[in-house]
Amino acid sequence: MGSQIEEVLNHPPISEGLAIVPLEVLIYMKLVARRRKDQVDVIELIKIGVDLKPIRHYLEQYASDLLPLFDKLVAEALTE
Repeated sequence: MGSQIEEVLNHPPISEGLAIVPLEVLIYMKLVARRRKDQVDVIELIKIGVDLKPIRHYLEQYASDLLPLFDKLVAEALTE
C-alpha cells in the first residue's frame, strides 16, 4: 500500500466518534483487490450515485493504472 493509504489508516477521519475510510480510499482498495465481489461493490456504489469526480481524481493522483478498470466498472454500472 502506498503512503497515502498508510496515512488514512494511521490517522483516519472521524465521524460521530467513529473512524471512517474515505470513499476514494475504499474504492481504491477494492480495485486493488481485483476480486469480482469487490468490483460488484464498486458497481453498486456507482449505481447509488456516488460522486465519481473525487474518486477519479484520487486514482489519477495515486493509481492511474487502475483507471481502465474503474472506467470499465463505471460503464457496467451505468448500463445496468
